Amino acid sequence: MKRIFELTTGDIERLSKNELKDIIKNSEGRTVMAETIISYTPYVKEVSNLELAASFGADMITLNTFNFEKPYIFGFGEANLSKGLEDTFRIVGEEIKNNIKDKNYIRNIRKLVGRLIGVNLEPVPEGSTYEMGYRLNKENLEKVKEYGFNYIVITGNPSTGVTEETICEGIKLAKDILGDSTLIIAGKMHGAGSGNIYDEKVTRRFVKCGADVVLIPAPGTVPGVTEEIAKKMIDSIHEEGGVAMTTIGTSQEGSSESVIEKIALMSKMAGADIQHIGDCGTFGMALPENIMKLSVTIRGIRHTYRRMAQSIRR
Repeated sequence: MKRIFELTTGDIERLSKNELKDIIKNSEGRTVMAETIISYTPYVKEVSNLELAASFGADMITLNTFNFEKPYIFGFGEANLSKGLEDTFRIVGEEIKNNIKDKNYIRNIRKLVGRLIGVNLEPVPEGSTYEMGYRLNKENLEKVKEYGFNYIVITGNPSTGVTEETICEGIKLAKDILGDSTLIIAGKMHGAGSGNIYDEKVTRRFVKCGADVVLIPAPGTVPGVTEEIAKKMIDSIHEEGGVAMTTIGTSQEGSSESVIEKIALMSKMAGADIQHIGDCGTFGMALPENIMKLSVTIRGIRHTYRRMAQSIRR
């Protein structure tokens, strides 16, 4: 069995959910996930943030603010702010219409990027004014399956009102609709405006509700989350048969490389299977050098350079 940093584009196209879960476990805490806000213009002109994150060592790339009613990822297509706002808005509108019809939109992007692609979905409470295209609901989950996303992340952005209960109900709905087609990741990386969830009972509950992977804040990110606390939560996830992911979701993805290195080492010592780095370092992604620092810290230069350099045509 290959480890995640050894997967080629061809391997990724053939992976099942259960194979992916086993590969993550087999990689022994050396899986890197980078999150990107895809509604922002890219950090580097004419290169999408997905491609940039991949080129600096990410194995898994999570799309934040992907709108299932208006599917569009900046950096792919003809939109360019240098053409002026009016032309840019017109081009984006035309491309959204085409993307709605294109059931291979995400599959084609995955081939260009050569990485596992996932998406955030928010299980917001009833009565929320949150935009429908971002919500975890039956319609969007069916589109997840249709587009061929490798995984979903059920979580809460700030001020969305997402709670333990809405996450658990969201996991159950996702499991019913997605079945064995898509890896389900769930949890909260910060308070998101409705209190933090740092309880071993809650992490166990998420696995029992059907989550394949449970996410928690990385040590040193949210106040009070130490390596010891993270280890207790991760042990509880593993005991229930789940995979554990630590997350940097506190804008520390824009901190110094020494901060990233320390968080990465503490997360690995706590037992994390996947290490996530967030999307608010700059222009909708972590500082690229921090993605690389995270990768080098948990798996060394050999595996990092392999991931960075390997052709997507393999």
